[in-house]
Amino acid sequence: MGSQDETRQVITGIGVCAGTVVGPVVLMPEPIAEPAAGLRLPPRADHEAQARRVDEAASRVAADLERAAAGAEGDTRDVYKVGLNATRLLMALGDVVCAWLLLRGATVALGKLSDDLSAKEKAFYEGKVAAAQFFAQTNLPRISAERAIAEHTDLALMDLDESAF
Repeated sequence: MGSQDETRQVITGIGVCAGTVVGPVVLMPEPIAEPAAGLRLPPRADHEAQARRVDEAASRVAADLERAAAGAEGDTRDVYKVGLNATRLLMALGDVVCAWLLLRGATVALGKLSDDLSAKEKAFYEGKVAAAQFFAQTNLPRISAERAIAEHTDLALMDLDESAF
């Protein structure tokens, strides 16, 4: 009977469990087939409109941060609102930055799609465009909700006695 080390195989290049599988590999999946030549994703959104959405979202986050800073100059207790919303606003900023990076990649991909590419390359660039569209359509609208929550934050939590915690 062999030791445990003899039955352990290391597989690299496919990313299975950090490159390590315990036990013999019985079956590996077939590689994903190359898409049919000429197959393209249908354009679903105006890319200029997506770029405007990213710009608008960035402007809203900047305005929220400026408003929070300006509010902190008035009632000194309003400085708590900055802390109560810091995570929310920073997460929104992260979504804006991700959207911007994806949009930048999609813009490059759209330029490449007009070139003569293999089916594999076309699929790659179409994936870049689709990922940017999906992110913009599903994540950027959430920023408006986060903004509304931040705008309506009150100090009820800060008014609690310390013994409540």
